[in-house]
Amino acid sequence: MSIVLAKLGIGLLCLFVIVFLLFFKNTLISWLEKKSAEKTLFVSWILLRLLPFIAIYIVAGMEPTSDVNGFWDEASKASLGQVVYRDFWSPYSPLYPYFLGIWLKFWFNAKMIVLTMAAMDGVALLLSYHFFRPFYAKGAFLFLAIIYLLLPGSLILCIVGAQEDVWMWLFVILAYLVRERTLRVEWYAFILAIGLLMTKAIFVLILVPLFLLEKEKLRFLVPMVLVGIASLAILYPLVGWEFTQPLDEAQTLRAPNIPSIINPWFYNKIGVGEKFWNWIGLVCSVGLATLAAWRMRHSDFRIMLSRVWVILYATMMIVQQSAYSNYIFLFLLPLIFYTLDWKNQWQVTLFFIYNLICVIHPSFWWRLGMPCYMTPGDTTASSQLLLDYSMQVAIVLLTGYFIWLAFPRKQQV
Repeated sequence: MSIVLAKLGIGLLCLFVIVFLLFFKNTLISWLEKKSAEKTLFVSWILLRLLPFIAIYIVAGMEPTSDVNGFWDEASKASLGQVVYRDFWSPYSPLYPYFLGIWLKFWFNAKMIVLTMAAMDGVALLLSYHFFRPFYAKGAFLFLAIIYLLLPGSLILCIVGAQEDVWMWLFVILAYLVRERTLRVEWYAFILAIGLLMTKAIFVLILVPLFLLEKEKLRFLVPMVLVGIASLAILYPLVGWEFTQPLDEAQTLRAPNIPSIINPWFYNKIGVGEKFWNWIGLVCSVGLATLAAWRMRHSDFRIMLSRVWVILYATMMIVQQSAYSNYIFLFLLPLIFYTLDWKNQWQVTLFFIYNLICVIHPSFWWRLGMPCYMTPGDTTASSQLLLDYSMQVAIVLLTGYFIWLAFPRKQQV
């Protein structure tokens, strides 16, 4: 449990620093207003991403663990020219291991994968600055950017956990920014298609509400179809139907989610592990996101996307039986910069608690042997199991709360 205690210690330290900064919020915002945005973001990234990486992996000599081992297996083989899905298994989209493999050409070490995740996180934050620019004074954005870099849900999941979920947000806002600059729907659709090939299969879910609201549907659809046909034309002769490997992830049972916390109260009679739960999860997450997008169809795209993104992937995190709390990293940026009211102390306090337990729970749950509770008595069989189940319930309830905050009311629209 040493990694759990380490994450808890780092998380509490991060939150303490954030609370300290919040006391001087107005002074810091005024000071940051005079600074260059790009330089400030770069220096902040150096201090809160690169230096922690150096301290943990170079100075302390620690080796990456957890998901990094899987990423290393994929990326190292891809860098040697092996074929994804045929020569090695991958739960990710086909270009993902090859992109990581490019970075390994500079340093053939698993630590390079962590550094890659940190670099991509920095790019996502920089793009978020340009995406949210119309809604923020420069100083206010930079202050929240520093808060983001300090949050346990970003710092620990990026540097310790080496999670890649933020990549999805990077690609969707990159696509929009390119469309805004070029005024070409085709480039927008092409980058979204590349994003799907570079990240995870769940990236396709955001395309449903985006297609619904798109006025130039044919110009949006054609580049995606062409990219899809080209991908299949390359993959199928090489690997056959093995390119569907990422879909197997939906069958993996994880926690916390709604099925995992209600299962013991129905004495394991709800069919946990069955495929129908995956369909229920898809209908709920895509359905809520699409409803929200339709309600906000006349709103600014940035506002609509920020809310819909949080609703879609936060809902997926608690209804999909293969989801777990690391997915907070997927929607953390729009949650911080648009959904959360930083003047509301109640929201901010719950948000800090949410960050901390989302970071701790996956490691704690895994080291308990990934328990699946069958009866109410299982949840209290030991103090550790009770703590685990309590964290699961808290994460699900808090996720639901932030979905509720993001969901547009009719009067708001």
